[in-house]
Parts: sequence; structure tokens; C-alpha cells
Amino acid sequence: MPPSQAAAPPQAKAKVKPSARARPEPAAQPEAPEKPKPRPKPIRPKQFVWAYPEEPPPDGSATVPLRCAPAVDASGRIYLHVLGKLLALEEEGGRAKVCWEYVTGSHAPGAIGAAPDGTIRVHCRDGLLHCVSFEGKQVYMPADVGEPLGYAAPIADADGNTWISSFDGGLIKVDADGRRQKPGPYVRSRQKFNAAGIIHQGVLYIGSDNGCLFAVELAEQRGTNRWNHAAGQGVTGWYIHSSPAITEEGLLVVAACDERLYGFAPNGKLVWKTEVPGQMLGSPVIDQPGQIYVGVSQSKRGQQPRGLLLCLDGNSHKIRWQYEAAGPVESTPVIGNDNTVYFGDNAGMVHAVDRGGQAQWTAKVEAPVRSAGTILAPRRVAFGLDNETLVVLKCASDALAAGGWPKIGGSLGQCGLKASG
Repeated sequence: MPPSQAAAPPQAKAKVKPSARARPEPAAQPEAPEKPKPRPKPIRPKQFVWAYPEEPPPDGSATVPLRCAPAVDASGRIYLHVLGKLLALEEEGGRAKVCWEYVTGSHAPGAIGAAPDGTIRVHCRDGLLHCVSFEGKQVYMPADVGEPLGYAAPIADADGNTWISSFDGGLIKVDADGRRQKPGPYVRSRQKFNAAGIIHQGVLYIGSDNGCLFAVELAEQRGTNRWNHAAGQGVTGWYIHSSPAITEEGLLVVAACDERLYGFAPNGKLVWKTEVPGQMLGSPVIDQPGQIYVGVSQSKRGQQPRGLLLCLDGNSHKIRWQYEAAGPVESTPVIGNDNTVYFGDNAGMVHAVDRGGQAQWTAKVEAPVRSAGTILAPRRVAFGLDNETLVVLKCASDALAAGGWPKIGGSLGQCGLKASG
């Protein structure tokens, strides 16, 4: 065979490196489920009865401080607004039983009130005023009244009207059918009424940011202030964020941010004023003999913040005694029918003190106690905590004190109407 026709040697096959081959995509690994956030261990003192919710919320959860006492109706049912819901609670077997819930979907910074007409008012951060029956039914469509002020609360009168502190100043009126009075506010004022008011004998008393207590006549088509501030009637030295209290003689007692407690006659005349050793961030209460109790917070440079419960004599209006708490006191006290005074402090302590300023007991809870107190039922005192929990403790009192002004709002209903509750 000629050389040109000789068979060619076989070609060697090229080797393909494994790295050059296409690799299949690895299968997606399922994400590990997020571990639930741990719940802090609840602190349950020997006086503890129940809490709602039953356990403290997880660390880092979106809770807001519960600064207001729950409302209680004549049957003893408890109304509480937490976590965007209005709840009706009853104690059953040493625990809280939820009778019904009404979803608002928003936070309510101010107190809720149980009115004599069998309805509850809630003013939420989204600007809506809710009116709900004691059976949990919506009475009318939520009324748009604007954003609430931090210290204010809805005030209901005996005819079913609701009075709202406007975010822009003045007062708004919503009638018993949920209709907002127009045009404009019921009371025109550039001053904000950033306080909880009360109604007594057809007059609404409420503090303002210009340091004046207003006395608004409610029987007229448009509200008018019956006190002449230019003449010094109802005038204090600084902002008023506290709710007024009324003595048996009809004097109005109010705490101002100038570290003074004031007493005004029904005509607005200043009867007395007393300097106190610190800021009063709660409201005063009054026992039947006329003694006045108020919490004080002190914060001096270079020192740890501290707090006191003060007792002022009903005649001289001088400080009779002071009781040192474990931390600043922003809580509004509540007085029982056995003359025991209950209040909380920012160190997470609840105190029971007698009329002489002697401690009866203290109870440690798991969060600061800055809310107003109330007596829910015989031998049950309740406070809100900064972790949005209501805690209920055993106490010696069977009810609120019968006379004076034993709690914020004056009654268990705390709707701002003196005759209610």
C-alpha cells in the first residue's frame, strides 16, 4: 500500500475536566424558623391574683405603657383597652375571663370611660372616637375627631354627648348619635386642653397648656368659659396635665407643672396653693376627711431619681407627711374604704399605705407602675404596667372610699362625670 494511503493513527479524545461541566444548582435549603423571643419571667408577689395578659410580653415586642386604670361598670365588669382591642373582663377562678372584645386596631393613650348610659368611650391614636355598649356592640360609626393628646381623655355627660380635647386647641362635641358639632369646635381656643377633665353640676373643668383651669358651661350652644383668667380666676403658674379633684366643700384641686398644688373656689378664686418638692406627673385624690394625696417625682443632678407620696392636710393645706417610694411616682393613687392608699412607682413597686403614712405592704411586679390605680371589686386593687399588662393584687379594701375624690375621674366609671360610677 502506498504510504499516502496508510491508515492515520486514531485521534486521542480530549479529556474534559470536571470543573468545565455544568453543575446542577444546589437545592434551596429551607430557612430555619425564627426562634420565638423569650418571655421575661413574671414576678408574682404574694398579693398577686391575676394579670391580663397572663404572661409578660416577649422581650422587644411592640407594647406601650399602660398608664390608665380600667373602667368598671355598676355590675363589676371590667373594661380595658390593650393591644388595639377593647376588652370586657370578669374574674373567674382567680383568672381573667374575656367576655367580649372589640377591635379598634390602634392605641388609646387616654383613659376609657364607662358612662351612666351603658356605653364606653375610646379615643384612639388614629383619630377615631369609638362608642361601644356594655355588651360589646358598636353604638355608632367611629367619629373622626383628630389625633388625641397624650394626657386627655373622652368626657361623657349624662345626655350621651362626648367632649374631646382637640389636637389643635379647644373642645370638640360629639352628640349621642355620633355626629360632630359643626362648624368649628364647641370651645374655640388656641390653647390645648391636654388633660383629663371632669363634669360637675353642668360645668366641665379642664386644664390647659397656658396654665389655666377652664370652667366651661355645657348647657349653651357654644361653650363659654365662666372664669375670667385676666382677673386671675383659675390661673396657675404653668401647664396643667392633671385631672382635677373636688372636695366635699366644692373646691377644685389641681396639680400644675410649676410644682404647686392649687385649690380654687367654684367661682375660680384662688383659695390656697402649696409648693411641693418635685414634679407631680399624676393627679391628686382626696379622702372623706379632706386630706389630699399626690405622687411626686424628683430628679436632681448627680443623684438617683426618687419619688414620694405626699399627704396634705385638708384644712391648713400644708404637707402632713411624706412617704418615700422605691422610685419616682407618676402613678395616681386610689383610696379604699378602709382609708388605705394604694399607688405604684417607676421601680415596679406597688405600695399600700395607711392614712398616717405607714406602709401596710409593698409588692414587686415586673415593670414600672405609672398608671392610676383602681379597686375593681372587694379586696382587688389593679394597676397598669409599662409592659401593657394589667396586674390585680389582693388588698384589704372592699370598695372605693365613699366620700371625697378617691380616684382619678372620681368613680369606677371614670368617664369624667362626678355623679357616675
